[in-house]
Amino acid sequence: MEDILLVHRKSSSNFAAPDFSAALQDAAIFKTCLRKIMFCREDEVNNYLDYLEADDQILRGEKALSLLLEILCGLHSPVVGETEVFGQFRAFVDSRKQLNDTLFSDNQKWLNFIIAEVKKTRSEHLVGIGSQSYGSLIRRHTKDLESVTICGSGQLAQEILPWLAHKKSVQIICRDPLKLQAFAEKYDNLTISTYNEAYVHGEAMVIAAPVGDARILELMGKQENRPHAIFDLRGEENALPALSEKQFPQVQVMGLQQFFAEIEETKKDTQTKLQAIKKYLLEKALSFTHRTELRPLGWDDICA
Repeated sequence: MEDILLVHRKSSSNFAAPDFSAALQDAAIFKTCLRKIMFCREDEVNNYLDYLEADDQILRGEKALSLLLEILCGLHSPVVGETEVFGQFRAFVDSRKQLNDTLFSDNQKWLNFIIAEVKKTRSEHLVGIGSQSYGSLIRRHTKDLESVTICGSGQLAQEILPWLAHKKSVQIICRDPLKLQAFAEKYDNLTISTYNEAYVHGEAMVIAAPVGDARILELMGKQENRPHAIFDLRGEENALPALSEKQFPQVQVMGLQQFFAEIEETKKDTQTKLQAIKKYLLEKALSFTHRTELRPLGWDDICA
C-alpha cells in the first residue's frame, strides 16, 4: 500500500483517552459502528503508539489492502454484502480530500485500486449472495402488505426503496423531500412529505434515519389505523419497543438486533463462498503490492 499503513480497532471507543489528544484530532480515522481504521504513513505511526490498545492491529501491504477490501465489500458486516460501509468510506475520502490530505489525493494508486476493486468484486461476486440486504429482508416481512411508510431520505432509505417499489403505495417521510425527487419521478406509487406535514398511511413503518423515539410515536399517533409492524433500522440504542408496547400494544416492533439474529441463521450457508471471496481479494492485494510498473524512462520499478 505504498508507504501507508492501517491501524484497525474493532470497537466503538476512540483512539485516545476522553481528553482526546491534539495529536489525533487531525488524524485520518474512518469510523463505522463496528470499527475504526486510522490511515497513516509508515513514518507517522510512532507518533500514535501511546494511543493504541493491545488489541489494535497495525497492518501493512497486502494484509492492509485485503482487510480494507473485505470491510468495504461488506464481508464483515452483519448484513453480508451491504453497501452502506462503502458509501461511508466514499464520503470519508471526499472529506479528506477537502482537507488536502495527500494520502487520499486523486493520484493515489492504492486508493484508486481499492475503489475499483470493491466495485468489481461487488458486481461479479456478491450479487445475490447468501444472507440479505436490509431491503430484501423488509420485502420478505411485508410481502402480504400493500402499503409501507419509510422514515428517512438518506442512503439507507434510498437502498430500501427499490425493494418495496412493487407495493400499491409507498410513503416516505423525511426532512428534505428534494433528495428523493428522482425517485418521485420514477415511481408513480410514491408520495413524499416532511415530518411536520406527514399523516402516516403505511401498514408497516420502516425507520431508516436517526429519528427520535418521541417523533416516531408522534407519527404513529397521527395515523387512525396503526401500522401492523415497525422495522427499526436505527443502530443506536432506543426505548421504542417498550414505549410502543405501552401506547400501541397491537404494533409489532422489529429492531436491528432481531434483523442481525435472523441474518445469522442464514449466514452459515454463505461461509464457503465468503472464504473464496476473501482468498480472491487477498490475491488481488498481493498482485497490487508486488506489481511491476514500466516507468517513462524505461525503468521497471517494483512497487510495494
